Amino acid sequence: MNKITIGIMLMVACTIFTALGQLFFKFSSSTVQLNIWSLITNYNLIIGFLLYGLGAILLIVALKFGPLSLLFPIVSLNFIWVTVISSVVFKEVINNFKINALILIIAGIFLIGGSESG
Repeated sequence: MNKITIGIMLMVACTIFTALGQLFFKFSSSTVQLNIWSLITNYNLIIGFLLYGLGAILLIVALKFGPLSLLFPIVSLNFIWVTVISSVVFKEVINNFKINALILIIAGIFLIGGSESG
């Protein structure tokens, strides 16, 4: 497996962890209060921070394996994961406009990735 492939796989894992972190941030938002005790006992918030932190570490490691201009656009996969999670967990509707937007995001990632080979 070459370095670029490892970097891409790490970036995809990064986006999954950060999307899951956003899910837990959403769970925590219903009970969050602006006092220190509420913040340090909000387990959903803590889990969200841990997942986000793990995503950040994966991002940093992934950047060792390829050019920033190739790897960083993969972060936009977050929009796709969050849309899917929102649909499954919160029963949010994915309309045609959102589907078209997600297709454009995926196309953009492939176009940017393809530009590195030429």
